[in-house]
Amino acid sequence: MIITMSPAKLQDFESPVPVKEATTPLYAKEAKELYKSMEGISAQEIASLMSINPQLAHNVYQYIHAFPLAKTPQRQAIFAYNGIAYKGLDAETFSDKDLDFAQKHLVHISGLYGVLRPLDLIKPYRLEMQIPLANNRGKDLYAFWSETISKYLAKQMKADDNIWVNLASKEYAKAVNRKLLPKGHKMITPIFKQQTGKGYKQIVVYAKKARGMMTRFIIQHQIKDIEHLKGFDSEGYVFAPQLSDDKEWVFVR
Repeated sequence: MIITMSPAKLQDFESPVPVKEATTPLYAKEAKELYKSMEGISAQEIASLMSINPQLAHNVYQYIHAFPLAKTPQRQAIFAYNGIAYKGLDAETFSDKDLDFAQKHLVHISGLYGVLRPLDLIKPYRLEMQIPLANNRGKDLYAFWSETISKYLAKQMKADDNIWVNLASKEYAKAVNRKLLPKGHKMITPIFKQQTGKGYKQIVVYAKKARGMMTRFIIQHQIKDIEHLKGFDSEGYVFAPQLSDDKEWVFVR
């Protein structure tokens, strides 16, 4: 099966990295092309384009201009991303066997790099997929990346079992054109809900962490049979068949 995750806005390029092995992003040329097209944009324009505050816009401005420099830090994507989902993934504790499985089955969808394998080296950046950045392929990043991402996933799925476990957010999953995926493929989107006084509700912060935990569960158990996904029980979650259908599998706690 192929697993997809969203990237994280929070990134860490300072803490120790547990492994030296690294690979080169498959679409590094396209990433350079995108950032090159942004070099003439001011920090104020970045703030408006990305709907972020001036300090964050200044950081992005620096990322853009540092991107081509050899001295700019870089590290493997799975260790660079530091958001809530990646806290749940906890890749720093993976064994070599875990990382090998992740490299073959986990895909990080990125607004800058398109697709990333876990050990692909990245540089500091911030470029969410939904940003309306006009480019030579269209009006936004979906136009720039959709075909590339979709064809890559299709190739990986064909080489595997045609199953896609979507643990990316709607913003990033939207970049995949399912018409370009193999015929007869199966897509499962796990949904995570908490019990509240008003029934089971999806709470964003917990759902994000659970996506990372489920990715970890798949990797560490090297799951090949999609039905075994229903055994996910990290931090009290259980599969809820009465709330699930053939496309969305709901886990509650």
